[in-house]
Amino acid sequence: MKEVSAAIMLVAGGLFAGGAATFAWSRVPIWRRMPLPEFVTDFEQTIRRTDLVQPVLAVVAAASGIAFAVTADGSARLLAALGAAGFILVLLASLAVMVPLQRRISATPVADADDLEAMRVRWFSGNFGRSLLAVASFALMVVATVA
Repeated sequence: MKEVSAAIMLVAGGLFAGGAATFAWSRVPIWRRMPLPEFVTDFEQTIRRTDLVQPVLAVVAAASGIAFAVTADGSARLLAALGAAGFILVLLASLAVMVPLQRRISATPVADADDLEAMRVRWFSGNFGRSLLAVASFALMVVATVA
């Protein structure tokens, strides 16, 4: 059971963290340079696809991290539990802050350029924080499997 939960934890956590980091590294710099009308269209299309997969990966990473922590002991248990808690925090922050912000970006007319630009900057900052936490949480899970 421990090996199965470790494998699932690492695959789901790695895919989620990799996806979040890819946004921070590749999409955000491109979106910063886009004119607002082009940004909104590309943002909506990309987020719509990503929102189908990323939440599931976060839940699976957290659940399998908890399952691994329950079967492990010592530092492996603590590290896996911290990693799972990090993914839960990422998911909760996404649901409470990032998703509503994404919806406001999509609903705001391009004519409201100042508001839209401010929301875009907030989303970029939030995504960067979420990405850092996801990568750190994944790193904790990796270390837990070798501790």
